[in-house]
Amino acid sequence: MKLLALVFSAMFLLASFPDIAEARSSKRSGRVSVKRKAYLKAGKKRVRAKVKRISRREVRYLLRLRALDNSLLRISEEEIMKDDLSGEDREMRRAALKALGGHPGTVVLMNPNNGRVYSIVNQAWAVGKPFKPCSTIKLLTSVAALGEGLVDPDKPMDLGYGLRMNMIEALARSNNEYFQVLGDQLGYEILLEYAREWGLGQLTGINLAGEVPGYLPTENNFSPRVCSHGDGIGITAIQLAVMTAAIANGGKIYQPQIVRSEREEAEFQPRLLRTVRMDEKARQKLIEGMLGAVTFGSARRCGAAHLGVAGKTGSCTGQESKLGLFASFFSPEKPDLVAVVITTGSSERGSQTSVFAGQIYNEIAAYFGDRPKLSLTARKLDELDLRSEEEDEEEEDEEDIQER
Repeated sequence: MKLLALVFSAMFLLASFPDIAEARSSKRSGRVSVKRKAYLKAGKKRVRAKVKRISRREVRYLLRLRALDNSLLRISEEEIMKDDLSGEDREMRRAALKALGGHPGTVVLMNPNNGRVYSIVNQAWAVGKPFKPCSTIKLLTSVAALGEGLVDPDKPMDLGYGLRMNMIEALARSNNEYFQVLGDQLGYEILLEYAREWGLGQLTGINLAGEVPGYLPTENNFSPRVCSHGDGIGITAIQLAVMTAAIANGGKIYQPQIVRSEREEAEFQPRLLRTVRMDEKARQKLIEGMLGAVTFGSARRCGAAHLGVAGKTGSCTGQESKLGLFASFFSPEKPDLVAVVITTGSSERGSQTSVFAGQIYNEIAAYFGDRPKLSLTARKLDELDLRSEEEDEEEEDEEDIQER
């Protein structure tokens, strides 16, 4: 029966496509029939037409991306031109502008010990434009999980497929699965409690017009991805700077202040808003993960590991385009500076944004004098090389890529 079915199938194909049999006989005689030439020519036309349609779609897509990038850059440059330069540290601002280059974005440079703002490039975006935090939200997730005693930061967690990772490496690598597990354990109410305590969803009180509070997710749209990607959260660059400063200084939330005159300089007083819950041992583990990001993890291209920079990258797709974030400070032994850089555009990602921050740190390191030597923990992290250089620079937006 199978043989008969094969015979009938062959007969049907030959009857339906007589040019196949003709082509065979023509091939044996070393000739190609006129009909076969026409068939091949028509086939080539169909292929060319299909390729042309695909190419046109790709070209249109690339043109849309370029138009969006140009629009974002134009708007960013226009906003930077409107910045109020009174109170700006000239050297700091020069370094930030140089590092940002032709990328749409914003930079905040601040003293973590008293809230004094040294420079804000693109002030309108820094205080008035909420961004999806992407993987920088993993800092808050870590704080909440450690505060609730849900995780041992040194104990590896089984993530499936033979992958085991502790919190320090998960922060350094920006592993999504690890923080989604924590998010599932934390739940909506606990995460929101910590988010509000650390200043998300509310004004920082900076003396700069146009500040917005950002926003937090509702219970209906909460999922573990909130704790790994920041879904449903809108955070401003100044809020991210205040949160990073609290990690650097041991849990103190300061009101950011711009000092604009000699009188304000003479009368400057830090404004401590509150001190957040944070165990010192837990804080040190969090900082180990941030140091790891810069020495061997998602921010290893930063180029500022030798300065003791601790940071966290973020990469995902925002409301307008892709986002690259880097929240950082230097250094754990002597925290003098918080640097937050956020860029947006079709090719932006956190690993690249960390390079911009690294350029700022290297440019102005001498401004703060001699830096203390790296601690034993930081030196150990510097010796780690757990992943080859050929692998992905960061894991942060893998799920966003799959969704697109």
